[in-house]
Amino acid sequence: MEISLDLLLPRDSASVPATRKILDASLQVLGVDEQIRGDIELMLTEACTNVLRHAARGDGYTVRATIQDRRCVIKVIDAGTGFDASSVPDADPNAEHGRGLTIMRSLADDVRFRSFPEDGALVALEKNLRYGENSLGGMLADAETPNASRRTRLMSEADPELQAFAGRLFEAARAGRTDELVGHVRAGVPVNLSDDKGDTLLMLAACHGHPETVRALAAHGADPERANDRDRRPLAAAVAKKEPEVVRALLDAGADPLAGSPSAAEMARTFGQSEFLEWFEEAAPSSAAPQP
Repeated sequence: MEISLDLLLPRDSASVPATRKILDASLQVLGVDEQIRGDIELMLTEACTNVLRHAARGDGYTVRATIQDRRCVIKVIDAGTGFDASSVPDADPNAEHGRGLTIMRSLADDVRFRSFPEDGALVALEKNLRYGENSLGGMLADAETPNASRRTRLMSEADPELQAFAGRLFEAARAGRTDELVGHVRAGVPVNLSDDKGDTLLMLAACHGHPETVRALAAHGADPERANDRDRRPLAAAVAKKEPEVVRALLDAGADPLAGSPSAAEMARTFGQSEFLEWFEEAAPSSAAPQP
């Protein structure tokens, strides 16, 4: 089971309760334990509030939540300058402000911070889920294939061996080692596995110019619309890299040239790539065809 929510939000205080309610409604439908939901609600609130305080004025932000079997991952991505979380001292528990990092670290099973120079920051929060008896989420998680627990563990950063294995998979995608990747996917590796920047195997293969690898991954269920943590999609990346065979492979896999910001069509216009624009016009519905 994998459920993903992508929320693109204005930098406004009203976005925090709205985000909280949307995610909590999903968790409640699945039957997640009330205490776990409360922890997630509080740590999400702190992460979003941090954006409102520190992101650049007027910029929006993204909340990306993924519920995978018995695990919830929340990524809050802003357009601020970022900061070194390791240098922030523990806050006074009696202080009115400055306790956000302490709260997130105490409630989440894993917290990661990442700064993108001149391009914002990412907070990733992970929480293990507990489901109530006879709950929908519990039944869906238990109905997974025998490889389900291995897939969940593969995404965890707690096991050094699995981290090393994931690293080899990402390198195989960069190098275009198609047979190796397909073999692992058939053995149970999640085809949409992503690295710490949110780049999937498909994204890495596209960025490094491997159309056959892209086609093979797409044929095994890789999502051509899966964006990374900066909301960059494989098709736009392939346009920026000027990889026509990869662009064609992604279009054949159903990638939308108008999706994302910037979209592949916008990238093609920026770089004056008229051939790509013609392809996009053929792929897009007539009412939504990109304008050259």
